[in-house]
Amino acid sequence: MTAAKIDEAIECYMKERKKSERKAAETRFLSYAYLCGTSDTAAFMQRTRSLICYYIDFLSVLENPMRGPQAAWLALMMLIGAFGCYLLADGKMSIGLFIIAGMLVNGISLGRAVIAKWIQTSITIALYQEIIELIDRTLPGEC
Repeated sequence: MTAAKIDEAIECYMKERKKSERKAAETRFLSYAYLCGTSDTAAFMQRTRSLICYYIDFLSVLENPMRGPQAAWLALMMLIGAFGCYLLADGKMSIGLFIIAGMLVNGISLGRAVIAKWIQTSITIALYQEIIELIDRTLPGEC
């Protein structure tokens, strides 16, 4: 039982869950777990649960979109926007408008990317929590 097999079982659940309902994905995950876990399914489930807990911690801490380079770019867009507003107020209307227009386009694009990453991370964490609930229901006395 390797981490690669556990990752494959998790990915199988995630793909199936995105395509169909929860019950079908749970059935497929359990059948895959019983096939991969061969002799010790309980140990396979426990290792899967601990690895998923690690993944949830990793995603919630390190994959936060506001902790990476996106936060620095967003701060830079705000600084450029403030400079564009200063130029508008100072009388250099055409330069200020050009800077603010560019800042708005890039800022909106960056904001959409941050929101998309945040949504994808939240969906992944929710699917991981579904797997943990499934494992807890399957092996209630051992978790």
